[in-house]
Amino acid sequence: MWIRDGVLVNRMHLNPVAFAFAYWLFTPPEKRSRLSIERLINFGFTKSGFSCADKMFLFNQENDNALSNVDAAASFYNELATAAAESCSYFDGAVSLLEDLQKAGVYSYITSAVEQEVLDRWAQSTQGKLISPKLMEILGRRPNFFKGTDHFEYVSDTVKPDVIYYVADAVSELLTVLANKERFKIVSVGFSYCIDKPQVMEAVRLVKETLARFPADAIPYSEDLQVDESKLQVPEEYQLAESLKGAGADHVAGGDANEIFPNLRKYFVEQGLLKQ
Repeated sequence: MWIRDGVLVNRMHLNPVAFAFAYWLFTPPEKRSRLSIERLINFGFTKSGFSCADKMFLFNQENDNALSNVDAAASFYNELATAAAESCSYFDGAVSLLEDLQKAGVYSYITSAVEQEVLDRWAQSTQGKLISPKLMEILGRRPNFFKGTDHFEYVSDTVKPDVIYYVADAVSELLTVLANKERFKIVSVGFSYCIDKPQVMEAVRLVKETLARFPADAIPYSEDLQVDESKLQVPEEYQLAESLKGAGADHVAGGDANEIFPNLRKYFVEQGLLKQ
């Protein structure tokens, strides 16, 4: 099970930036006194693995409910992040690994906290069509059906796997395994891909370019947001790997954009899922 398309598409730097812009642009200017766009971006990184609506709810709790319409802002985020991510590409080796796993009889699923209709639209995009035929299904948020136990149970009942390999990049995602590990025979694999500040600034550029294509009436409080790179906080590679291990990952695969999927392939070969 691949957690979100973000573990396949190199867009992890984009999601916290889109979250921050959506929250800020939907917050009335008079309620922004305690906010900063950099703080919102940093918060987005710390809450990786949560849905955008959940991130906004949690940030609101800490900031006097500055954002009054979480649902509208989260819906805007989905549109913004999806459009901006069209400029991103798959990690090197991601598509071929999915294809080879499929040929070897391994069933791949994406499991996500994002609304199902958003994922369904993405699956029909040029980017989504590259991997959709290599997946059993893309599982999102539906009525009474959520990422976590519901998705584990669905996959377990549908294909009755010997083992579920759960590939995740965030501590919060790995923690969901702990209560379900034995019941569904889950092996958790930490996806240790670090984002640096230049990548975040590239995401800022992409989000701004995407916003410029939105109709003016779609953005409640439009403005040209400037991001101070020196105020951004991103985890070091060793910190991320250690945090994933601390959250119970049975194995951690790391590396840069060119290395991480070859390292995942090597692990799956070692597990007997693929031949050398």
